[in-house]
Amino acid sequence: MSITVYTTAPDEKSAETLAKEIVVAKLGSCCNFWPVRTIYSWEGELRDDTEHIILIKTSKKKFDDLEKYIVKNHPYSMPAIVSFPWDDSHKPFKDWVNNND
Repeated sequence: MSITVYTTAPDEKSAETLAKEIVVAKLGSCCNFWPVRTIYSWEGELRDDTEHIILIKTSKKKFDDLEKYIVKNHPYSMPAIVSFPWDDSHKPFKDWVNNND
């Protein structure tokens, strides 16, 4: 099964580093990232920051290793790591993602 994993990074350099290392380690077939404004509550305070969303295309079987990698190498103490299953997808692309070992 193919999934997309969502995470964020504090800046472009961190997002680029994570994305490259994830692809090189074969934990994801490709990553997209771009800047976004984020408003959130943290430790009782309202925050308004910019960060980069990272979408990682991978297979379900790699999720546990990918999650461990992100937690170990991420600059945030508690990174967002959320998996979205692909209910529908273009078969050739899905096959490439699932077989990119």
